[in-house]
Amino acid sequence: MLSLGSGGGKSTKPSFVSYVTPEDMKIKEKEEGLRSKHPYLLPGEVVFCSANHVLKYTQEDASQRGVYGTLLCTNFKIAFISDESASQETAPPFRNKLLSENDIPLTCVDHIYGVSDEKKKLIIGGQVKSKYPSKLIIHCKDLRVFHFSLTYAKEEEAKKVCGWERCTTEQPLFGD
Repeated sequence: MLSLGSGGGKSTKPSFVSYVTPEDMKIKEKEEGLRSKHPYLLPGEVVFCSANHVLKYTQEDASQRGVYGTLLCTNFKIAFISDESASQETAPPFRNKLLSENDIPLTCVDHIYGVSDEKKKLIIGGQVKSKYPSKLIIHCKDLRVFHFSLTYAKEEEAKKVCGWERCTTEQPLFGD
């Protein structure tokens, strides 16, 4: 018959041995975090330029608070990927399968302004006359306004991002 309790023939020694150390688990978590920084790209979508350490200002209040992340420019959209991990609780239950909340399709961009020395200038054709702007303000046709600070980005990356419009006009969307 079956015996209950410790009088049985089985030992209490655990039979499972883990060969993965906690350090290996931390490395895997970091790799997964790096993979999640890349946006979902459509077939044929090409990344023209990107800038790290870009600050996206929050739109809820007039303060200068925001979220750091990476600003990417493709032949379809402008994408901002936050460095902070998004929790499942704050994610909306319904979302667009092509665009995230921080993506701007190029067909939706109305005007792009560069702010340098507290002067706001319209960027036309990706031409930045003097130094690169410290802030980018993107006005969309659907009345959204995005504010990005390029102050903490590398100068080469900021120049490439400011000249993204020239790259997109030279190559067709979803080229052959």
